[in-house]
Amino acid sequence: MDPVDEFARLKAEIKRLQDRAEVLREGFLRPGARLRSNRFEINVKRQKRRVFNKDRLLEAVLADPRYWDERASEVVTCHEITTFRAGDPDIVLIE
Repeated sequence: MDPVDEFARLKAEIKRLQDRAEVLREGFLRPGARLRSNRFEINVKRQKRRVFNKDRLLEAVLADPRYWDERASEVVTCHEITTFRAGDPDIVLIE
């Protein structure tokens, strides 16, 4: 399999699995949800964390470049470039 096609297939499968995991997670948060199987048990706990609220900073601080760093990273994305599918009725093969 071409590495580009494999990457696209894997990303789609990961998305599908993450979507399914999120649906299951939401179910576990409902009152009375079943949280145990023969092999696994789900634990649900509330966890607090501190969150920095930059909206409360003075505009002078937000606009001052001394307080900001710029970082760069590589981003790999994938998108389909054709809608060709083997067996499409619009495709005529000439031999």
